[in-house]
Amino acid sequence: MRACLYLLLLLFLFVSCNSTTNEPLSALQNEFVFSSSKIWAHQVNTLEEVAKKNLLFEGMELDLIYSKYIHNLYVAHDNMDTLRGILLEDWIKQIPNPEKNWYWFDMKNLSKKNADEIVCLLIEILNKYGIFHKTICESKDVKALKVLKRNKLAISYWVNSDVAFRKITGDALWKKRIERKIAKLKPNALSSFDWMHPLLTTSFPDQNILYWLTHENEFSGNEEFTKTLCRVPNVKVVLVNYDEPIEY
Repeated sequence: MRACLYLLLLLFLFVSCNSTTNEPLSALQNEFVFSSSKIWAHQVNTLEEVAKKNLLFEGMELDLIYSKYIHNLYVAHDNMDTLRGILLEDWIKQIPNPEKNWYWFDMKNLSKKNADEIVCLLIEILNKYGIFHKTICESKDVKALKVLKRNKLAISYWVNSDVAFRKITGDALWKKRIERKIAKLKPNALSSFDWMHPLLTTSFPDQNILYWLTHENEFSGNEEFTKTLCRVPNVKVVLVNYDEPIEY
């Protein structure tokens, strides 16, 4: 009897997480339409920041950590950050019209083990606020990303720079490794450090590329570098720590 009840519970969870949404056809086809502006705000992890930057930037990036203990998502860069107690829904509620913005979720602890739980939670929250088709989730865990993609969530594969590996073997072998992962995953985008340009963009010209982070005052000419990245056709997003977007 208990076994039957357990099977029924699993069936209910599967159906509820994989039911058809009321999202536009583009979302159901697992396509992702990026914002017109390529300049997005980086690491908007506080309520004060999101309340301000949602009015200035079309897109925002934030870090998320899943807690299995409360079955919820914290807006946090690391475990210590979760002590602030900011949940994803608290964050979204700071935005007057969340459906007008775009979102890049850096899934800090997404794994194959917790992917199914996270997917159910994401689908519920994103549909509740009408931003399912405006959100792309980033991770380096290919198996976990497959779970998200199977549930029609837009995904970005975080590409490791593998500097030491490339110094020994050269870029060609590194490229083949990434190509194999792309073939398995078919992500909506690839994401990496801004200094991976032009290697990433030229190695994968058919992929959407997302870059981070160009600092406003890090070095002379940085604003021009940001503009250079934005002018590359397959670069769709450049994360910045500027107070407001720049023209490019």
